[in-house]
Amino acid sequence: MKNLLKRTKGQTSLFNFDLKMKLSALLLLTGLFALHANEGYSQRTKVTLDMNNITIERFIDEIEDKTEFRFFYLLEDVDLKRTVSVKAKREKVNSVLDRVFAGTKTTYQIDDRQISLVKRIQSETKVKEQAQKAVQGKVNDENGTPLPGANILEKGTTNGTQTDFDGNFTINVADENATLVVSYLGFTTKEIALNGQTSVEVSLAEDSAKLDEVVIIGYGSVKKSDLTGAVSSIRGDKLNTDSQASVDQIIQGRIPGVQVTQSSAEPGGNFSIRIRGTNSITAGNEPLYVIDGLPGANPGNSLNPSDIQSIEVLKDASATAIYGARGSNGVILITTKKGRKDTKLEINYNTSIAFQSAAKKLDLMNAQEYMSFYNDVHVDRGNEPPFSQEDIVAIGRGTNWQDEILRSAPIYEHRLSLSGGSSDTQYYLSLNYFDQDGIVINSGFKRLSGRLNLTHSIGEKLKVGFNLNTSSEQENLIPLGLGVNAEAGTIATSLQLPPTLPVFDENGNFSISLQDLSNSVAQAKTIDELVKTTRVYGNAFVEYELIKDLKTKINVGYDQSLLRGDLFMDTQTQRGVLDEGRATRNFEESSSYLFEFTADYNLAFDDGKHKVNLLGGYSFQEFENSDFFAAAQNFPTNSFGSNNLGAGDPTKFDVGSFKSENTIVSGFGRINYNFDDRYLLSGSFRADGSSRFGENNKFAYFPSGAIAWNISNESFYPETSLISNLKLRASYGESGNQEIANGRSLTLLGSGPIAVLDGTEFQSIAPIQLANPNLKWETTQSFNAGIDFGLFDGRISGTIEYFRNNTRDLLLLLPIPTTSGFSNSLQNVGDTRNSGFEFNITSRNFQGENFSWTTDLNFATLKNEVTNLGELPRILQGEERFMTEFTLLEVGKPINSYYGYVFDGVFQNQQEVDTSPSQANAAPGSRKFRDINGDGAIDVEDRTVLGDPFPDITLGLNNSLNYKGFTFDFFLEGKFGFELANFTNLDSENPIDDLRNRQRYVLNRWTPENPTNEHPSFVNPSRTFDFNSRVVEDASFLRLRSAKLAYSFPNLNIKGVKALSIYTSGQNLFTITDYRGYNPDVNSLGSSNVRIDYSAYPLARIYSLGINVTF
Repeated sequence: MKNLLKRTKGQTSLFNFDLKMKLSALLLLTGLFALHANEGYSQRTKVTLDMNNITIERFIDEIEDKTEFRFFYLLEDVDLKRTVSVKAKREKVNSVLDRVFAGTKTTYQIDDRQISLVKRIQSETKVKEQAQKAVQGKVNDENGTPLPGANILEKGTTNGTQTDFDGNFTINVADENATLVVSYLGFTTKEIALNGQTSVEVSLAEDSAKLDEVVIIGYGSVKKSDLTGAVSSIRGDKLNTDSQASVDQIIQGRIPGVQVTQSSAEPGGNFSIRIRGTNSITAGNEPLYVIDGLPGANPGNSLNPSDIQSIEVLKDASATAIYGARGSNGVILITTKKGRKDTKLEINYNTSIAFQSAAKKLDLMNAQEYMSFYNDVHVDRGNEPPFSQEDIVAIGRGTNWQDEILRSAPIYEHRLSLSGGSSDTQYYLSLNYFDQDGIVINSGFKRLSGRLNLTHSIGEKLKVGFNLNTSSEQENLIPLGLGVNAEAGTIATSLQLPPTLPVFDENGNFSISLQDLSNSVAQAKTIDELVKTTRVYGNAFVEYELIKDLKTKINVGYDQSLLRGDLFMDTQTQRGVLDEGRATRNFEESSSYLFEFTADYNLAFDDGKHKVNLLGGYSFQEFENSDFFAAAQNFPTNSFGSNNLGAGDPTKFDVGSFKSENTIVSGFGRINYNFDDRYLLSGSFRADGSSRFGENNKFAYFPSGAIAWNISNESFYPETSLISNLKLRASYGESGNQEIANGRSLTLLGSGPIAVLDGTEFQSIAPIQLANPNLKWETTQSFNAGIDFGLFDGRISGTIEYFRNNTRDLLLLLPIPTTSGFSNSLQNVGDTRNSGFEFNITSRNFQGENFSWTTDLNFATLKNEVTNLGELPRILQGEERFMTEFTLLEVGKPINSYYGYVFDGVFQNQQEVDTSPSQANAAPGSRKFRDINGDGAIDVEDRTVLGDPFPDITLGLNNSLNYKGFTFDFFLEGKFGFELANFTNLDSENPIDDLRNRQRYVLNRWTPENPTNEHPSFVNPSRTFDFNSRVVEDASFLRLRSAKLAYSFPNLNIKGVKALSIYTSGQNLFTITDYRGYNPDVNSLGSSNVRIDYSAYPLARIYSLGINVTF
């Protein structure tokens, strides 16, 4: 027997238990101690090994050195000179021994700290001889995807097998009540008691403790355990892509620190994304998208969400500095699905139908309420009532214009994908058809898209491939926007048109309103706006290994978008009459070309303790945009639509065109160093040259550095610690922002005034912009500190991050002397700061034979503030709906904070009016405002900050429950501590025309008999104080964003069918909020920092049914 020559380290055995629930810390600790008392040393102890080509004798020494185990054996029973390679990270020792001694003459027995190595007896042969019962089965993951190569072992024996390509297996067992142990790399092991069954279906859940996930980063990938920067990753199969048109939709609320806001809820509507707040005041704040290595390819609606393999969000400068001048707003890396090696052709088809309705309607006055309200208001003004009592009784409820334009609408979707591969060639092909009718009549979106990803290896050194996406999109739009009166859109007019007005007049024509508003139904049905977009983008690459571990790669990319827009409006609406009937057509083309060369070298020495990765590269990318626009008015017939602009009035033709180009040239490098999987260092550098900036600042340089310490890999770290994984990270770096219009540093020429020479008019050309050769990048300095942790052997895992981003050299339009011939110039002035915490936690609450429950929680905090405006004390911005200067830029305040008057109740009587600070148009029943500066008068100096559009806290909570073949997922999203300017309510508070309809809350107005302090009398409104705290509302909300119930059929006996599931899902099922508009999570100004809600397209509640089948 082996002598015990090595002394074990004195370590205290800590906690390890089977976590059942995570709802109460007290219950956790109670269960911890109870289970710990019943576990043996071998069950509690886990080992970490990374050894290549070592002898069995050294392997035994290593186990004894790292643990309290002692080996006993006879020399003839063990081949001590046999060499093995062993890699294990925090695995139980029996799992490691199974691999090391599989297929040899040696087996083992464990008794507490004693391991006996013995000669494998003939019992296995006897078992096989006695095995008379065949058991068939199939092993899938939680989504019903087969797992080829999964291990099936009859417990207590060495009798086992593996699943085939389709996840199927057959095993002969001696006992009909035997237990099968099913395992697969990266998944939790499951034990199945047969209890006489001859057919079983096994669903394995992912094991976050064992799956060392590969995370995509800029120009490469790393193991998650080696990550030093702030990168959030989410796999495509964790996202609910049902009835979703865009990538932005599916990541709403899923990633901490990433805020997604809808510009419009119409089908195909745009989204705005902010990563860790808003850095810039005038430049762009949207992140950089990179799809399969193609930077700048914002997918919009062109990418089928089900094609996504993973989405990584790079947040800190350590991760984003490699993208230099385009990285300060964060980077979103999208990796699409690829074929797998040595995999048979797999065909997947998914079809679904969904039904939509408005998630919320605004509560408007009906005809009788409307007439009574205006009668009372006119009487209070001392005027005659406009409606008789007989009219009120006769009219009934009148027209609900909101109901006239809203409808229930379907969504149809078909998805088809084919994937597979040999050892040399892998492929993925997909087709998608998406057809969504809008919940507002005559609106909708269609997409037909296709993707082909192909990779081919030529020998052992050369690999080539390409990724190609193409799409054709069609949007049917309705008039929206921020217009008022005759220019007001379909939603706005439906909320303001009198309910006394019918949709059609007595002649069957669309009725005409006397309130200078277009008929809502007429707008939707007679104003035709169609936008068609064809887009192709992708990249091709050649990768060659020059020498061992040195790979070079050439990557070329292309992105082209062709857009055609057609608009035609006849004279059946006030809007059409105002424009005398109008038709427009425009063509837009956007394209970019990419060339990149990278070299990547991996070096390891000292038995792999030291690992170095070096990356260097060059990038050239050119962008080109062009547009042509033509419009005509006053057509002799409506039959032409927009197809014969020449038939319009020649004196009113409107033609325009433009073209712009910009180029960015870059060199970059990165080094990653790993010492013994304990200490990690990373550094990157990028030099960018951009045509957008001044002659004196064409180039900029962006460095970053990061460190990390894997404490749990230290020798002193207890193997049985309650905290099973612990890593500390910190990073600092700089990244830039070049998202400004082209040519802002140059003197630009444009159309000047009309010149008259000898009685003939000539169009002059004149300077329209002053040059600034010193114009340079906005730069963000980013500090990040993070903790990655795992608890209870990975049952709970997560990250905690703190970040602080300081952005300097902000681009602002500053006033300059008018003697220059210009009123302002774009200058680098000002700074901002964003800071906060981010938390991301995954908990496998319960993992049983038939039931599992997993929770993913993320939440983040954010503080945004302006820290410098140069010599300017403040800047006022915002100009919409006859109001100006309603947002504020001021040091110490969030960007574009709402700025106005504080509503302080309602004047109850004349005495209160007389004793209060002087206020224009004050009277009993009118709004009362707070005297902020205490000077006894309400004026512009009493405006103050009323709130800001940045949520203090964002939240995402996903739960996934699996029971046998059923899966139930539901996802909650929340944003708390922010405000939104509800401009829609202005049309009820103080409509432009007196007899327009309003929301029903105005019925609870102030009167002497109803002395409320909540709503004024609406008798003597004044526009002087319209932007006030009644308009700026708390927009905090908690929303059930999605829920999905699916069933995967077990034990399928359908030839050729690998998996079959059916599902039903819902989106936007409920929202808890005090906000009075359609949707608190919207911005009618798109990606602008100024956020308002003005008659936005209503949010849809969606219910869908679908079937998914794999062949």
